[in-house]
Amino acid sequence: MEDFRPLLKNSKFLYLWVSQILSQLTIHIMNFILLIRIFNQTGSTIATSLLWISYALPALLVGPFAAALIDIYDKRKILMISNFLQAVVILGFALTYEGRLFLLYGVAFAYSFLNHFYVPSELASLPSLVFKKHLPQSNGLFFLTQTASLIVGFGVAGLLVQVLGFDNTLFLSAGFLFLAFISVSFLPQMKGEDSFPKAYEQAIAEFFKRIVEGYMFIKKHKGVLYPFLLLMGFQVALVVLVINMPLVATDILKVSANASGLYVALPAGVGSAIGALTIPRLLKRGWRKKRAIETFLVLITTAIFLLAFLVPELEPSSRILFGELIIILGSLFFVGVLIPTQTFLQEVTPGGLRGRVFGNYWFLVTILTILPVLFSGALTELFGIRLLLFLVAGFAFAILMFSKKYGPKMLEEAISLKKK
Repeated sequence: MEDFRPLLKNSKFLYLWVSQILSQLTIHIMNFILLIRIFNQTGSTIATSLLWISYALPALLVGPFAAALIDIYDKRKILMISNFLQAVVILGFALTYEGRLFLLYGVAFAYSFLNHFYVPSELASLPSLVFKKHLPQSNGLFFLTQTASLIVGFGVAGLLVQVLGFDNTLFLSAGFLFLAFISVSFLPQMKGEDSFPKAYEQAIAEFFKRIVEGYMFIKKHKGVLYPFLLLMGFQVALVVLVINMPLVATDILKVSANASGLYVALPAGVGSAIGALTIPRLLKRGWRKKRAIETFLVLITTAIFLLAFLVPELEPSSRILFGELIIILGSLFFVGVLIPTQTFLQEVTPGGLRGRVFGNYWFLVTILTILPVLFSGALTELFGIRLLLFLVAGFAFAILMFSKKYGPKMLEEAISLKKK
């Protein structure tokens, strides 16, 4: 706690942090209540899949442009405008919704569009608000906020809808964002240094240049390609599982879709938090990353099979208890694969190429998730959630077999790449 005291005494950091807390909490509440509203209104997992598409499209349309503009304009103004317009979007939606399904997708698209200006501005503002030596601690607090807000947002969203109603929960979310707008209004000016034409043109050109260079580097080096593909595959699998969370609640645990935040999202968040705290310790104590990945792949496969085929057959009290335990452990096991894989990828990628590799990563994950999300919606619509869980377990097992067969050769190439 001693390391964080300078930040807690820094009013400029606190203004930004309060905005981040409120913004993160709002987006997770909105994600949950929109997902459940669509599922309850349509009963269709294809319809819920389209919600994620609505969130994803702005990344493809505005991502590089937003990144360029953030280096040009005053970041304080971008933060203020983004928070204020997001509050207006949710407030306008609450006042005009009246059961119209298409507006659910419209508000998701508009909110995500504005978020592509807010989030990069937030991260880019930190170096201007804290001393360089405090950046690791400030990023650590931001990461904890993201994890905690996911747990709290998904955990309380269903309860808020039951107690306050759908409309009042929207008004509350708009209020959170307006408070976030007020908080960042107290920040100092953080003007960009580049002129508009030069920065804009160079930023767009550099963005696509980096995408191509990063892609060619990844394709050429198997020691980077394999963990890169593993990370992407698991991120896609996680999005697919989140989109189908209402079905896990209704068909596996056999509870109301409105309770999926409490019975599915909350245990998953707890498992992820436990994993984030324990997995780095295992690696620090000498666990080889390959060993950790393969061990957790076995455990993931087992946990998903138990969730799909054992839990639904249990008595109600045992089903809830055992199901939540498996969800906690399954989330922990997912983190047990993601952290060693990401760490390995960071270690083997040369410093001058890390930005390009991970820049390619978020961009490609957004693109490649669209079809699996739509496919999973159609699949669960026709065959139910158990088949989808079976396929996810099969995917984990296939990666395990691939790692056993090609892992040693990949490690040899990775070691030679690190020596260059």
